[in-house]
Amino acid sequence: METEWLAIQSFQHSQNLLSAINTLSIHTKLELAGIPHEERAAAAKQARETIASFLTELEEMVREAEKEKTILGADPRRRQLVESFIEAKHNPRRFRSVLFQDASTRVQELLHSDKEEDSRPLLECLKELRVLLEEHIHTDAMQILGEI
Repeated sequence: METEWLAIQSFQHSQNLLSAINTLSIHTKLELAGIPHEERAAAAKQARETIASFLTELEEMVREAEKEKTILGADPRRRQLVESFIEAKHNPRRFRSVLFQDASTRVQELLHSDKEEDSRPLLECLKELRVLLEEHIHTDAMQILGEI
């Protein structure tokens, strides 16, 4: 039962992150198209904060895992996400954005930038983070629901 509960928590956390990624992606694409929207701007700001917080936490765990080869104090699903992220960093054919090039400071800059030239690299980072999270969610769903 504990494994299923961890999968449920992981699923919910990943879904919240996907929602933030989608909110920020839509807002950024609309701004690029010249369609600003004040209500979306507030939601996009919250999404930026959610994603930035997650990436800061992820970066710390990745650094620990790469240095110590283990992650202390993290549940098994979180460890698996960190391991997937590390694997993605070593797969430049599939993951090409700044996010996977060990440049977390640059990603944080992209997240908080208002410059139009930073929008496309940000969208690429968000797209690839979405792919990684969707794969993680699939594993959670399989644990929760089993084969359907």
